[in-house]
Amino acid sequence: MSTSPQIAGDEFPDELPKQYEIVCGNLMRKAVPTYRHGVLQLRLGSFVLPFYGKRSAPGGWWTSTECEIELFAKPDAQRYQPDLVGWKIDIVPKEPRGAQVGTWPQWVCEILSPSTADRDKGVKLNAYHRAHVDHYWLVDPDKQTLTVLAWAAAGYQTLLTAGPGDCVRADPFSERELDLGWLFDFE
Repeated sequence: MSTSPQIAGDEFPDELPKQYEIVCGNLMRKAVPTYRHGVLQLRLGSFVLPFYGKRSAPGGWWTSTECEIELFAKPDAQRYQPDLVGWKIDIVPKEPRGAQVGTWPQWVCEILSPSTADRDKGVKLNAYHRAHVDHYWLVDPDKQTLTVLAWAAAGYQTLLTAGPGDCVRADPFSERELDLGWLFDFE
């Protein structure tokens, strides 16, 4: 994990190069996704797609992949590009727009990679908690697990950890069952 020297908040570019995030005042390179990472992102995207938009059933979400979100104001700004991200329509009535979304999401899903897993489970988890992101999913392609976390004042609480063979109803999308055998089927 390489980092650049710390940059003052006013010097951050408005548009980051695609493969970078601002983490704790440092410009951090994102891992290049593997094939499995991309497949998981597609499958999870297809799982949440029925929730997308105002007219969908069960619906009520704006969702995206690799969308740059900005947490906190300068000089504490942190910019992340979660693998999947969602805003509940009753909280964010208009679909987010632009290269950077400054509206905090209610759901974030990160697909772990060996080079960024510690960041996703550490500094980013803490930043999402500080921003009151209600639901945080961690998907581990190597261990083939889904961990679902929910915001609580003292810190994220683990609602469930599941793996292949499990079918779960995971908040905030518990209206649909997610078959983890299907999610992690790479054969």
